Amino acid sequence: MPATLLEWSVPAAILLCAVGLCAARFVGFNTLRWGCALACLGAGYALMLVQASALSPYKQVVEDAFILGGVILACRALQSRRGSQISPCFDVAVLLASTAMVVVSVVLFASAKLETFFVQACCALVTWRATLSFARQAVTTSDRVLTAAFLFIALVLTGQCILYVAAPIPPLATGEWRTSVWGILIQYTGLLGSIVLTFAVFIATSCDAIEKYRRHAHTDALTGLLNRQGLDSLLASVSGRLFSDAATSTALIMADIDNFKRINDDFGHPLGDMVLARFGALLRPRADARIHAARLGGEEFLLLLPAANLESATAIADEIRTSFVSQRWAPHAPNSRFTVSMGVTLVQAGEPFASALKRADDLLYAAKRRGRNCTAAAEAPADAGHGRRAAGDNAGSEKCCAQI
Repeated sequence: MPATLLEWSVPAAILLCAVGLCAARFVGFNTLRWGCALACLGAGYALMLVQASALSPYKQVVEDAFILGGVILACRALQSRRGSQISPCFDVAVLLASTAMVVVSVVLFASAKLETFFVQACCALVTWRATLSFARQAVTTSDRVLTAAFLFIALVLTGQCILYVAAPIPPLATGEWRTSVWGILIQYTGLLGSIVLTFAVFIATSCDAIEKYRRHAHTDALTGLLNRQGLDSLLASVSGRLFSDAATSTALIMADIDNFKRINDDFGHPLGDMVLARFGALLRPRADARIHAARLGGEEFLLLLPAANLESATAIADEIRTSFVSQRWAPHAPNSRFTVSMGVTLVQAGEPFASALKRADDLLYAAKRRGRNCTAAAEAPADAGHGRRAAGDNAGSEKCCAQI
């Protein structure tokens, strides 16, 4: 019996989802692989509706290979989000096993039910493997959306396999299977899975785009560190409030490149940018999940060290300062050595962050008055007076080197 228009609407809708995902690639969404997966799936469902009994079992092998291939491509697109190299051996083995079982089902048993069960089981196996592997690494909102979508698809496929085993299904020829309740169920399962996947991919890529623009807005383009807006956002977050609320102390290291205006005037702004970028690179390896580095503006930087005491923070500041002094600047300034001054303090329990930041800034300028290329440290606010000079005169400890 020729396929009806309603039956053709299933592969048409799947292919429409594929076209939408492929077209979204041209507006910056990374959805091409998902579109190719649904295109392969839609082609398999379209071949299912073609009447060509003379081509059996080749037609069944090809259509089922397209359907399983579409599922495999979707699963590989999911796993590639984590940037891991995925061996195709398992997918190829499942595809070959499915092909062999389809041939046996059609040639030896002439059973469309058995053919469908084997293909659905292989699709479920591939989907479960990808879902469970990806779920362990899901960290972002977009990852969780895709995990939920694949989990739903895997459960539906598994439920269908159980239903095929448990439910009494009358023997139907291959040509009659398509128009039966079970054949229609297979087609609309594919359509439902395609729609769920399409929505999940668009939601996930939208979340990725929002996160990307947020990250750009909060990141200094030259150094890759947090900018002032990013620091404010961090401090407003739950993790940021822990810096001042935690029982353990948090150290602040304020850094300022010495005589930076002279560097720009003598050697030009390109070298000035290089100096900033290199100093930012000295801070970046420390900017992990617990330690945060920021460029506050110009040549001024900040490093936040949670659960650190004054001694260890001062040692880290001196290590950074020494590494920066040892930098070489050939061929732009081959005989020059640039230095940095540091102010180190601790955020007291319950103290406003702005107060500790002001104290670190005062200590920084105290180090500059002592000859630059210095680290000035104080654990608590200075007792005498206010302003930069008062803080400089009452710094807890200072380590200075001669200006190079």
